Amino acid sequence: MVDFKIIETQKYFKYNFENKTGNNSGRKVEMLFTTKRGGVSDGIYSSLNMGYSTDDSKASIYKNRAIVLNDFNFGIDKMTSSDQVHGTGLRAVEDAGRDAGECDGLFTDSREVVLAMFFADCTPVFFYDPVKTAVGLSHAGWRGTCGDIATKSVRFMKERYRSEPHQLMAVIGPSIGPCCFETGEEVAAEFKEKLKNIRVNEYIKAAPAGAKFLIDLKSINRELLKAAGLEDKNIFVHDVCTACEKDLFYSYRRDRGDTGRMAALAFIV
Repeated sequence: MVDFKIIETQKYFKYNFENKTGNNSGRKVEMLFTTKRGGVSDGIYSSLNMGYSTDDSKASIYKNRAIVLNDFNFGIDKMTSSDQVHGTGLRAVEDAGRDAGECDGLFTDSREVVLAMFFADCTPVFFYDPVKTAVGLSHAGWRGTCGDIATKSVRFMKERYRSEPHQLMAVIGPSIGPCCFETGEEVAAEFKEKLKNIRVNEYIKAAPAGAKFLIDLKSINRELLKAAGLEDKNIFVHDVCTACEKDLFYSYRRDRGDTGRMAALAFIV
């Protein structure tokens, strides 16, 4: 039985797997999701803004990234990120410090390669294979979720690292919750049309007022992971809404687009 723990610090939440079975490599895996606390940015980006796709000072963002990685004795030259395009493209990364181009999922089995993706409401999905010692990150916004990036990520790890889905572990990190993710009828219809392999209707509810719908992205991704072969006991959800928790997280929807970014980081040491 896996003992999963969420450890909160000022700067980030750490996701720890205790008593892992099948990993005889002696290599440790780190997975974390940053908060908006403990950095040097100011104004609307106060204070741990990790994303260059904002109007924040690049020098401040650089310092914020360094502040986080310094906790693990890494420089930011170990960080690899991509140009996130709200798609389902995936990449394997072997060497640290290189831009991975346009994609929404990063994976590695190499040591000291810090996979980094950036969020402000979209759903981060962390992957860990304790047998092959491989890790991954996927950026599951509503388009990525609707495009089933969860299943594509599992298949990618199976093909690239010979991962067995039933041995994989996944963490669905902080994102906008069904309390706040309100959409129009066209978005709800797209989910129903594209995700027929799960009971997606259970996670799309009519909003109290108007012709709107509330969609539960975390639960949809969980069901997609189960359909892809992950065991329910190996899927963990950090059940917090980025739009609700103003003191903890940036939120694109709550802050009307002008806001900072949190980082999801995964690496092998």
